[in-house]
This record gives sequence, C-alpha cells and structure tokens, in this order.
Amino acid sequence: MVSSASILIRFSQSDALVKVFWRTLLGGIIMLSAGLARGDHKRTPRRQDVRGLWKWLLLVGIVLSLHFSTWFISLELTTVAASVVLVNNSPIFTALLSTAVLRESLTHKSWVGVLVAVGGTVVLAWNDLLESGLGALTGDLLAIVSGVFLSLYFVGGRKYAAMLPLTVYTTTVYFSAAAATLVLCLVLGADVFVPVFIPYEMMIFLALAIFPTALGHSVNNYLLTLVPAYIVSSAVLGEPIGASLLAAVILGEIPSLMTFVGFAVILFGISLVLVGTRARNTRKQSSLDNPDGTKPNDLRGNA
Repeated sequence: MVSSASILIRFSQSDALVKVFWRTLLGGIIMLSAGLARGDHKRTPRRQDVRGLWKWLLLVGIVLSLHFSTWFISLELTTVAASVVLVNNSPIFTALLSTAVLRESLTHKSWVGVLVAVGGTVVLAWNDLLESGLGALTGDLLAIVSGVFLSLYFVGGRKYAAMLPLTVYTTTVYFSAAAATLVLCLVLGADVFVPVFIPYEMMIFLALAIFPTALGHSVNNYLLTLVPAYIVSSAVLGEPIGASLLAAVILGEIPSLMTFVGFAVILFGISLVLVGTRARNTRKQSSLDNPDGTKPNDLRGNA
C-alpha cells in the first residue's frame, strides 16, 4: 500500500502542499466514516481518563504534516528511489528517539548500524549531487528531514495510539495534519481549492487517502499499539523496493549502480540496528524471567 504513494504523488500536477492537504483531509474523512460505522466514538475513554491527550494528538498531526510536506517536495527534486530510501532511514531515528523518549537504549551493534546507515546516506547523497546537481541533493536532504519527522510520528503513535480506538486516533491525527497543512498553504499562497474542479487530481488524492493512508499509515498506527516503534518503522523498509520497482516500470527511473550501493549500505546498517535491538530485548526478557541470574536448566541439573 505505502509503495504506491510516491507514484501517485508524481502523477499529480498540484502543488506539493495541496497534495498533502487533500491526502490528510480525505484520509481523516475515511477513518471518521469507518469509526462511525463501527461505533468507535462510543468506546472513547471518558474525558478525565485521557486528560491532556488531545493536545498531544494535535502535535502528532502537525508532525505528520511536516513529514508529508518535506517528503512531497523532495519527490519533486530527486528520484523516487533516492527519496523513498532516505525517508525510510526512519528506523535509525526511531531507535535514537526511542532511547531518549521511551528509554529503549541501543546496543553497541545498533550504534555501529547507525554509523553504517549514515555512511550509506552520504554515498547516496554524494552520488545524486554528482549526477543531478544541487537540486537533487536538496531533495535528498529534505527526504532525510522527512525521515526524522516520520520517526517522531512513530514514537508519538507508540506512546498515544493505544489510549484510543484506532479510528478515533487516526481521525484526530489526520484532521490535525490537514489543518496544519492548510495553514502552510495559506501562508505560502498555495490554492487548495483549484483541484476540486479537476476530476483527475481529485481521483489521485482519493487514491492517496485510501491506499497509502487508510490502508498504510492507519495499519502502522494499529501496529504501534502492539509492538515497539522501531519494529513498525522497520516494517516500511519494503517501501523503497516496491516504490523503486514501480518507478522503473511506470516512470522509467532506473537507479544507477552507485544508488544501489547506497541502498545496500543503508539497509545493512538498519539491519544491524534491528539485530542489536532484538538481542537487547532478548537479554532483558531473560533477566525478567530469571531474576536470580540462573538458567532454567540450572534448577533441574544437567539437561
């Protein structure tokens, strides 16, 4: 689902911020409709139980708006492959933020993975600078910034999504993102109403709302209530593969050899982060299961 986003964005001729506005607004309407049909609004906790939550959801929505805005602009400046790979550096940033915010510290192997992935990012960005000039490099940098915002979005979802029914959480966040983007459009002079009179554009926006948003981001938000944020952010690593294949077939964008090298280094670095994090969690669980430091077999003699 999420791999389709970059292609749909490229198909639209509207301003990048206008695309973000309609994607989030229509996504919010879809999730609101689903929530009303399911009666999720009736299962929302009492106000005193979630006091202070709503302002944080509004902030998560603003972060989502910034993630989409920087990424959509990035796609106008660099290739789909480079933009999607760099924005999906989010497991690195999510792991770092999890350490700071959620107190989920990294292992030495994970830190090595962070450095490796940063090296791959440098290779990719340097190659784009040599091949396509400063514009592509700017697009790469915007994609990296977008990845940081995506990480904040995942960490926020991990912290708050479980407090509300999924449709209530996503509706609030998507509408908040739409409102924040509308403010940006008004400040920067982007007309959000022009596409209303262009059926082709509205069809693209609706597709963006259904596939990568309702069936992509919303699923990720649900997963954030079940597993740590870094696992969910790593799940989107399939997006660069799908998006690159779609871009090659539909848009004729064939990544260069050095781009593939950058891909490989980044993904290897991210894999080190995840392997290291998994090892830490295994040791932590083992210590919880055996607080006295003994192994299960120690209590029964030799196995």
